[in-house]
Amino acid sequence: MDRTFQSITRLILLYCFELLALGVNAQFISGTVLDGSQTSIPSVKVQNLTQGKYARADLDGNYRIHAEINDSIVFTANGYKSTILIANSNNIKSRNFKVQLSIKVQEIAETNVMSKRLADFDVGFLPPVKGVQIYTGTNAVIELSKLSGAKSSANPREIFAKIPGLNIWESDGSGIQLGIGGRGLSPNRAANFNTRQNGYDISADALGYPESYYTPPLEALKSIEIIRGSASLQFGTQFGGLLNFIIKDAPSNTPFEFTTRNTVGLYNYFGTFNRVAGTHNRVFYQAYYQYKRGDGYRDNSNFNQQQLFAQVGYHLTDKAKVRLEYTHMDYLAKQAGGLTDLLFEEDPTQSLRDRNWFSVNWNILALHYDHEIGKKSHLNVRAFGMLSQRQTLGFLGKITQADHNGVREMISGDFQNAGIEARYLKKYNLRNDTAKPKLTGAFLVGARYYQGNSTANQGLATGGDDANFRFQNSTDLEASAFSYPSENLAFFAENILFLGSKWTLNFGGRFEYIESSSKGYYKQYIIHPLNQDTLATYTIDDNNSTRRIVPLLGAGTAYKIAKRSSVYGNFTQNYRAINFTDIRINNPNIIIDSLIKDEHGYTAELGFRGLINNFIIYDLAGFYIFYGDKIGLAPKPGTIKKERTNIGDAQNYGIELFTEIDFLKAFNDSTKHFLSLFINAAYIDANYISSKEPNFLDKKVEYVSSYILKSGIKYRYKGLSLQVQASYNSEQFSDASNSIEPSGDAVIGLIPAYFVMDFSARYAFKKRFQLELGVTNFTNNKYFTRRATGYPGPGILPSDGIGGYFTLQYQFSAK
Repeated sequence: MDRTFQSITRLILLYCFELLALGVNAQFISGTVLDGSQTSIPSVKVQNLTQGKYARADLDGNYRIHAEINDSIVFTANGYKSTILIANSNNIKSRNFKVQLSIKVQEIAETNVMSKRLADFDVGFLPPVKGVQIYTGTNAVIELSKLSGAKSSANPREIFAKIPGLNIWESDGSGIQLGIGGRGLSPNRAANFNTRQNGYDISADALGYPESYYTPPLEALKSIEIIRGSASLQFGTQFGGLLNFIIKDAPSNTPFEFTTRNTVGLYNYFGTFNRVAGTHNRVFYQAYYQYKRGDGYRDNSNFNQQQLFAQVGYHLTDKAKVRLEYTHMDYLAKQAGGLTDLLFEEDPTQSLRDRNWFSVNWNILALHYDHEIGKKSHLNVRAFGMLSQRQTLGFLGKITQADHNGVREMISGDFQNAGIEARYLKKYNLRNDTAKPKLTGAFLVGARYYQGNSTANQGLATGGDDANFRFQNSTDLEASAFSYPSENLAFFAENILFLGSKWTLNFGGRFEYIESSSKGYYKQYIIHPLNQDTLATYTIDDNNSTRRIVPLLGAGTAYKIAKRSSVYGNFTQNYRAINFTDIRINNPNIIIDSLIKDEHGYTAELGFRGLINNFIIYDLAGFYIFYGDKIGLAPKPGTIKKERTNIGDAQNYGIELFTEIDFLKAFNDSTKHFLSLFINAAYIDANYISSKEPNFLDKKVEYVSSYILKSGIKYRYKGLSLQVQASYNSEQFSDASNSIEPSGDAVIGLIPAYFVMDFSARYAFKKRFQLELGVTNFTNNKYFTRRATGYPGPGILPSDGIGGYFTLQYQFSAK
């Protein structure tokens, strides 16, 4: 921990203890705001009319505000009748005074708000309108407060267990890197999603290089949102939609809260997460620090990672607030390299590379401004910037080649980008005739400006076996040196109409102006065919600039066929620009098609979802994706190499199903015991329908399992939670030619079907302490999900065998 972090920590702790001292003699009213069904109401405005002070309940409905005897406290929330409370000795001393608000006729019926019931299932549906966002189509929110599983190492099998159709790359058992793809899209660093944290971009370059090297700690999150369908055009052009990590809010009912979580596990794993947070008058704050290290499942897989997040906010008025957030993450990981199929069968824990390293340093700054303009309008402005770097170092030759222990190859990427996004949402009524049902709606309009400059340098680095990321000839690199400036201006709009009490109709669009350039050079070498001597070297300057104007449209509808069930349909156009790894990263195992171009297409879906009698949740959807000019990897005719090129047009279609039933509530709705079975199943058929290479026609798209199944049983009673989960993926192909027999370098070939089982348990004491433990892959199955063409391979990347962990959590809150 450097001096800067130590100084920041001291200042935060000093401020927190000052707030605590100020609060010793102060009087407060605190508790929870509930509706008529005893469900907590989030973000209620709490105002002391006598003293002119403001506060706001958190997302769990908890509030805390200064009050003296006979002060008037008003509680206000959209859709509810305001309530005034007169402070007295009883409610001040209570410390948990419950305030109930009654529902009034809502101007927009948020038909899918079932938070209390869905929280038991750890997953739910987003309301059609929330804040400055409109949610339609296939959407889900993963609630993490009661989620079992390895939170410290962020096991993605358990995190995303209830999101159907996701294929997961499991070559990183420490939770540092996230690789997921939905509906037959590539899982590579979640690049087919528009990946955000608290609504702002966290990937390297949202358009030019949308890979995500940073994933926030699961322990810091309140929820994860996944938005697909027409509403996803509010966020970007990606085929996969939005993946948004929501960090927990600072508690509003205490000036100081401290949480520490410490985890130990197999393979010398240790992780610690520490957070301070609170609210004092109009100021709210939080800061957390996470550190984890381990030796990894395989040889040469040790890692160290640390993450820091700091947030401070201020309520300007009861309707406006501003907050500033800073995120830092860095890690150093040794790369075990790939294996051939034979080596994998012999021992998946072995490694033939002991000089390969990977390093990431990620820094993001974001500023938010939120303003509720009256009862029906909401404005949000978010500005963000990133200054980050990732570096790879090692021997990139085929896994069948021995490392000669000479100089290593290094690839360095620097990412500098900044953007600003503004959103304005207006709720409205179309008819005022009281004799007829009102036609109500919401209109969202927004704009985004984004500018980035990424650099990618590749050349020879040091020898030895340490993590020395330094070029030998930084001014004249042996491979390439490029910068990739980009500029993006986007306008988007979405409208949703509530036609009576059952039918909604939404439509929207996005207009993108994209300018991307490449400036730099690369080198070509003439090699003697016999002794491999270099006969000539050519330096080729390559400067290009491309401008695109991309209009995209989307529309959807939903119809409520029962009290908590609806059918829905959506259509959305999609677009994905080529990125610089498609063009100028030299790899001895592959070559790049010089005529490679952008991808385009559309997504359509039809679904049926809801909740039945409080004990069954379900979502059944069919989808179709047209993927034009899909980029992929294929054998290059006439050579022994593989080519990254536009394979052709592909179609992905299938059926997704998620359902969970609480058996005990089916017989006794008032029981405090919870015993559920969930099933998450998907059938996906993805194939090429046209191609410049006739032998690719009707071939399966790479990295698509036809059948994906996850299922589990969970029992919960009071603070105790137990879960057993099983995951299955059918076989996949790693290239467009659908090679079954593996190549000698293991870069292409079949990825066999695999099956994994996990166990997790949690016990929360009534006060302060919580225990978690689990065993991942407790059947110790041997499998892999990925064949890498370059780093961190090349070759087969084995997934982790059996693992285990134990976590102790302690939380202190000053009241």
